[in-house]
Amino acid sequence: MFLVLVSPTGQYSIWPAVLQVPAGWQVVHGVASRQSCADYVDALRFDVPMAA
Repeated sequence: MFLVLVSPTGQYSIWPAVLQVPAGWQVVHGVASRQSCADYVDALRFDVPMAA
């Protein structure tokens, strides 16, 4: 099982749920399957406006 983490700088990571969450990172999705976490991150990419 996996988590989706976000760093203080806004980077996302799919992280194994059995590992400790690194300092400063926050859980934003999960515990869930890897596919569910990947789908969550993919959905975020479409919500972020493109830089000019």
